[in-house]
Amino acid sequence: PTRCRSRRSENGSSVWVMRQLLLPRAIPHDDSTEWQDLQHFGIVSFVLAVAYFGTLVSAANLLVRIGKYVARFETQWILYLGVVVHLSVRTISWGLACWVIFYRMKHWQGLMTVLQTLPEFIFLSTYLLLLFHWLEVYIFSHQQFIFATKRSFHKSWQRVFMLTHIVFYVTLGVFYILLFVKATTGDENEYLEVLTTAEAVANFFLPVSHVLVWTYFAIRLKGFVYSSESAKRTVGRMHGIAILWTTGRLARGTILIVENSIVSLLSPVSYSMLLVLALLVTEFMPFIFTLDWTVIELLFGDEAGPLSPSFSPMNRIANKLSNR
Repeated sequence: PTRCRSRRSENGSSVWVMRQLLLPRAIPHDDSTEWQDLQHFGIVSFVLAVAYFGTLVSAANLLVRIGKYVARFETQWILYLGVVVHLSVRTISWGLACWVIFYRMKHWQGLMTVLQTLPEFIFLSTYLLLLFHWLEVYIFSHQQFIFATKRSFHKSWQRVFMLTHIVFYVTLGVFYILLFVKATTGDENEYLEVLTTAEAVANFFLPVSHVLVWTYFAIRLKGFVYSSESAKRTVGRMHGIAILWTTGRLARGTILIVENSIVSLLSPVSYSMLLVLALLVTEFMPFIFTLDWTVIELLFGDEAGPLSPSFSPMNRIANKLSNR
């Protein structure tokens, strides 16, 4: 047990879960404690793969239905596309981890690292996109004159979002290529350290930015009343969704920082339970609440967006029911 725990705690800069599962270059073939630990993680990997796949099916179905009401590559559609892509990669990563463990297969460390870290950055991109939509709803639910029109404001932040993410993902792609080269020689720790640090910083930077922006506009909009009671309720619900995602990101950043301090203190079963609980709080709960038609209507049902409120999915369903 001591040897196994020390292996899980070495390379303190390791990415949170996948490399903790698959630090050995080949799965052990005996009944050692290390193999028993990996069996625990294999079961958890299977459960998580099934859970992510179920959520993926639901999200993909919603994305197809959303495509009937909004033009593709609009930011609202991209938001839910990000959710689907994230769930897809998560399903593949946990499914592959289960397969590698129980079939005692060798694995490619570079591929495992990409499958575990890429969803993190996709999640952060989706979170940032959600925050931009939250800010737009918050500002234009007031009778204000700080910004001229919602459409011009939307196009401005849309250009900023797209440009920064093109640069970011091109840089990330180059970084992954360098990681693959280093992984073939077993000298990838420096790159893993950079990835883990970038994840931790982003998981704190975006929530802190959310709080600061919220505080700033709460002060700027203090003298402006809401345009209607409906707009006030919409802002309240958007606040709730944004707070849920923000809380999850803060929890995720905290886990990235303290994981290496606590992993050597936990048994495999306890670590597995912590893993499932962490993913439930940081990913599943935000997704479950966002993959709801009432939230989708909040994002699509604004006057400047590609859908008008009278043509939202919820209102179409209500109209059909009322006409029966």
